Amino acid sequence: MKPTYIIGHKNPDLDSIASAISYKVYKQSSDEGLYIAAAAGELNDEAKYVLEHLEFEPPLILKNVGTRVEDLLDEEDYLYFTADMSMTEIGNLMRKNNLKTVPVLGDQKRFLGLVTIGDLAMIFLEKLGTGHHLDRSPLILQEILELKVSNIMKTHDLMLFEKDETVEEARKNMISTRFRNYPVVDEKNHYLGMISRYNLLEMKRKQLILVDHNEKKQAVDGVEEAEIREIIDHHRVGDLQTISPIYFHNEPVGSTCTLIAEKYLENEIYCSKNLAALMMAGILSDTMLLKSPTTTPKDQRITSRLQEISGFEPLSWGRKIFEITRNWESMSEEDLISEDLKEYTIFDDTFAIAQLETIDITGIAARKNNLTESMESICVRRGYVLLCLMITDIMEEKTEMIIVGDKRSAAEMAFGQSAVNNSIILKGVMSRKKQVVPVIFEALRKQSLI
Repeated sequence: MKPTYIIGHKNPDLDSIASAISYKVYKQSSDEGLYIAAAAGELNDEAKYVLEHLEFEPPLILKNVGTRVEDLLDEEDYLYFTADMSMTEIGNLMRKNNLKTVPVLGDQKRFLGLVTIGDLAMIFLEKLGTGHHLDRSPLILQEILELKVSNIMKTHDLMLFEKDETVEEARKNMISTRFRNYPVVDEKNHYLGMISRYNLLEMKRKQLILVDHNEKKQAVDGVEEAEIREIIDHHRVGDLQTISPIYFHNEPVGSTCTLIAEKYLENEIYCSKNLAALMMAGILSDTMLLKSPTTTPKDQRITSRLQEISGFEPLSWGRKIFEITRNWESMSEEDLISEDLKEYTIFDDTFAIAQLETIDITGIAARKNNLTESMESICVRRGYVLLCLMITDIMEEKTEMIIVGDKRSAAEMAFGQSAVNNSIILKGVMSRKKQVVPVIFEALRKQSLI
């Protein structure tokens, strides 16, 4: 059975990771399919701490979901020969199962070679010769029957594919050769199965459920080659396209975990104490301890229910996560900026907004000059017209925003302030999604029309 991967956005935050894991448990509990929680990038310290503290296995790191050769393999068991098998065994197996190409495998199913119906036919033809020695027919037949697989298998000039090769590469190689079947192996030469041109026609895309995002720029690489089955999100509707109609749950709440926890509660699906604490952590992280303007009554209500199940007090649990995981001293300026950075596109321009959330702004404020220099470098390398870094003080409920880029004036216009030393102070501004992205979009739109 092919799995469905439940995966969040690039640069995954805690809400993205917690959503993938909790929705995987939900689907596995209410559906007969096979589901795997995945992450589109490496986990940050916050996610690592929470998963370890609550004893959850980290999700599978899946940085590209483009179709690979291994996705073409049939799920059914395969037949194979061993090197010591006799001609009689070969004939019986190939005839009974109507096989034309059979792999030869050694210890631990390592690939050794191939036996094809064409090779067997050629052996008979060569042994029979011109037919002038019919009196030797019994002896010739005996010689043929005494052959072993090791005597006849083909080991050279074979076309093999490794499981991680792209389908496009496989297609090119198939066009340039005329073999009927192509063996697939892993990096240690273990045989995985056989593919043919037919498999290209019946190509199965990776199955995905997206959580906490619905824009192509934020999605895992190769998403256009996969089949999206569901989306659960709380952001603005983006530009992803699907092959057919899907289940799309999008609500203006503070966290995707809120929506998933609601499904557990409404459908009376069992939720363990640790799972409830995990979803609560996702909510608290995305709503900045329920202080963000994106926080809704539903977020607060769901958090209270999760508190009842988990026994975790929200404020103390949230503060603990922030205090332990917001230790940025060992991180470079570029890593700090990239840790929670999201890209956006308007017309032909790309801009980005990164955010650092803290309950003690002192340490990060001392690195402002270095952060600004690193931002300018990133802006040039990635072609951003604007890059903003929100340094958000959760307890004071304000944000210092550093601004760089050719269109930095759009940010100044958006908030009605002139930057001093590349930064502006925004009191009461804590939400990138609700309070920053929309107004910068509008400012850039106006600038492009002037």
